Amino acid sequence: MYHRVGDNKYPSTNVNTKQLESQLLEVKKNNYNILRASDVIKFINEGIEFKKNSVAFTIDDAYVSFYENGWPLFRDNNIPATLFVSTDMTDFSIPGYMSWDQIRKFIAEGGIVGQHTASHMSLPLNDPNKIKKDILRSQKRFEEEIGFIPELFAFPFGEASEEVIKIIKDLNIKSAFGQHSGPIAHQSNIYYLPRFSINENFGDINRFIFSSSLKPLVIKNLKPNNMFIEDLNSLEFSFEVENQSLVTGLQCFGNITGEWESVELIKNESKISFSKNVKFSEGRRRINCTSKFKDDWYWFGYQILIK
Repeated sequence: MYHRVGDNKYPSTNVNTKQLESQLLEVKKNNYNILRASDVIKFINEGIEFKKNSVAFTIDDAYVSFYENGWPLFRDNNIPATLFVSTDMTDFSIPGYMSWDQIRKFIAEGGIVGQHTASHMSLPLNDPNKIKKDILRSQKRFEEEIGFIPELFAFPFGEASEEVIKIIKDLNIKSAFGQHSGPIAHQSNIYYLPRFSINENFGDINRFIFSSSLKPLVIKNLKPNNMFIEDLNSLEFSFEVENQSLVTGLQCFGNITGEWESVELIKNESKISFSKNVKFSEGRRRINCTSKFKDDWYWFGYQILIK
């Protein structure tokens, strides 16, 4: 997942052009299995196997820096890119965002667009009626400007909840992407799919190669099962690892108090629980769990929003 390209004023959401060039050269030169984001959904729904080093490229927010500096690299290398657009930014001609003319040209040149709400609001922090109106406004503008409603959807800030997922299902949205890190498995929640975020700090070619080589650490019985937590005192984090061979080497890290740190775990056969000593604080919290078995690394990532 990318945001800006070649706009070094925002290093946390930007990759420089040389970083992106090296990543696209890597996937072309070494014959990665390059997919569209829509292919990922199809493979999950139809049980099609993901080949080794399968990758799909997505871009959030439709910044003009992507259109000017990033899209030509994807286009000229014939690599599909899916752009998630928040329509208000374009409608109100907010500086730094693509225009409808640029979006139409992007599509004409082979680009793919997805929904990203109208206002880029934090969905879990708003009431259902406001959420519905916002998404419907976005869909109306897509129909008016490009003639169709995109099938794919990505949550602004990667923030979701069970209530929000119910709303997008009611609006006939059949899948959605978050912003938590991790490879996608057939067992992944199709309404909360992970993506590795690429920026200047985490955009070097070695990390890109490592991320592309990861295998999914498949888990089940995840608690909490909601991505939006309003009762901090009752929050307990646990899950079961499907492949018990991965339990011994399992480690988890998170920004659960704001700073990234190792998480103390309690392992009971395949069940993994966070220690009672682990205290979460309010905000957007991400958790990454990894395990190495033989020569392969496995990864599971998750994001929760705590209010």
